[in-house]
Amino acid sequence: MRFVVLDAMGVLYRHGNVVGGVLIPYLRHLGCSRSESEIRGVYRRCTLGRVSTDELWKELGVGDSASDADYCSRHELNPGTLETLRGLGDSGFTPLVLTNDAEPWSAQLRARFGLDRYLGRWFVSSEIGARKPEPAAYQAVLAHPGLEASRTVLVDDRPTNLVAARTAGFRPWLFQSEDTAAHPVDDFDVPIARSMADLLTQSRRDWSAD
Repeated sequence: MRFVVLDAMGVLYRHGNVVGGVLIPYLRHLGCSRSESEIRGVYRRCTLGRVSTDELWKELGVGDSASDADYCSRHELNPGTLETLRGLGDSGFTPLVLTNDAEPWSAQLRARFGLDRYLGRWFVSSEIGARKPEPAAYQAVLAHPGLEASRTVLVDDRPTNLVAARTAGFRPWLFQSEDTAAHPVDDFDVPIARSMADLLTQSRRDWSAD
């Protein structure tokens, strides 16, 4: 069995910087005046499973107006995501997802876009208790039955996450997003996909070459 591990934010979904691109604009729309650093701190705790999404909204002062459903409605798929996931499956890959997210949000987005029919398993940081690039996040994926890191491509839009993926034994591929340049790594040469269609083409070519 051949696996490919995909990031969610910035790969499946359009915004790699989901806090800056989706969460903060949503909070500002609701009148939240908390600082960006405070928002990011509460978000981090939420995506580690230390506070619930309801508690996040309350801590940020929007508990009476915010909702998970409203927040999740503001996310967008990257163009070609469904076609690429379908193509990966048709080509013999089992796609998995490793994402820094809160499980209630992750579940709502999967249901909204119908992603579960194409994906084997989601490793969500709030459930596994670790966020990329922490080693424990990658170790959770390595425990998946039948997965061999040396034969598994891990796709992420942040080079810093890919350095950790390589250390864990995965084959790192970079997916170019609006957030990629904010996480530079010197002298880090990996395959680059600039679109979902490009990712599918390179995956098929890579398997044929093996």
